[in-house]
Amino acid sequence: MLARKNMRLFMKTRPDIAEVLEKVLNNTANSTRAFNDDMLSPLPVDMDSRLELLKRDYIDFESDPVWPEAVYSELEAIIKERERLSELTSRGLAPTRTVLFVGPPGVGKTLAARWLAYQLKRPLLTLDLAAVMSSYLGKTGNNIRAVINYAQRESSILLLDELDAIAKRRNDDSEVGELKRLVTVLLQAVDEWPADGLLIAATNHPELLDPAVWRRFERVIHFPVPSSADIAYTINSLISTEDEVMPKNLIEILSIALEGVSFSEVVRQLNIARRDSVIKQISLQQSFEELINKISLDIDRNKRIEFAVKLVHNGQSQRRASEITGISRDTIRKHMKTVGHKSEGVEH
Repeated sequence: MLARKNMRLFMKTRPDIAEVLEKVLNNTANSTRAFNDDMLSPLPVDMDSRLELLKRDYIDFESDPVWPEAVYSELEAIIKERERLSELTSRGLAPTRTVLFVGPPGVGKTLAARWLAYQLKRPLLTLDLAAVMSSYLGKTGNNIRAVINYAQRESSILLLDELDAIAKRRNDDSEVGELKRLVTVLLQAVDEWPADGLLIAATNHPELLDPAVWRRFERVIHFPVPSSADIAYTINSLISTEDEVMPKNLIEILSIALEGVSFSEVVRQLNIARRDSVIKQISLQQSFEELINKISLDIDRNKRIEFAVKLVHNGQSQRRASEITGISRDTIRKHMKTVGHKSEGVEH
């Protein structure tokens, strides 16, 4: 009601904001209905192959995914902006229209786009830019324009995956004029994206992006590899349906062993261990212990020493750390002293 009142006010004073507000309100009302393919126009296709250029998904989640707190806060802010739209528009503001996701593979960028689509009750349209790039750049440009025009008309969220495939630095010697024009088309689309929609771009290689691309996005969210605390939370989430109660210290050890890898790799390793417990007819605890031993054996000696020191710093005894890693207690003690001296040097 308040948003409609604000819209009437803006019709007189700020017709540009009134137009944005009306579109957002109309699409918000529409988003409460269940989407199906009949309600949306056909997806754009490549003129030669007649293959669809976009993938359209209707998202459902049984439980919330896990991200570091900083990432989750940014994603939640995007949702809350839509929930408090009338307050934003009363101050002449629109919700976030464009977001850039940055991070290595497997850290949850695509998952975050799916989660936003689910929370906002919109279909997710995905364009894999690496897949659509063609040696005939003019054809690629036409395809991208068709996708952009379609997504701007629909009440959807558009994910441009592997943005670096097109939006590279424009001073790259390997580029040609047509590729530069494609970047310009993309930048114009970001600038002109309607306030009732959401454009998400994702890249694994931010160093390849033209600086002009960074400046165009209203939000840039960095997805780091998970910390041991994030991994421990993921482990507990995955085993929550298991009958077996897992010792807390085992989860702590496993989370330290998996530290430094992506969320997707964490889930992959855990599911292998869970399957092994069924196939080998052993307890999940034993399967997790085997996974820890395997990880320890797969890394070089220096990494194993580092792993052992981390275990002790996180509350494991030197004896237990030695059993897990195969590193002698004397070696662990020596490196503990070295780490201690380095820490003292930093503190002073």
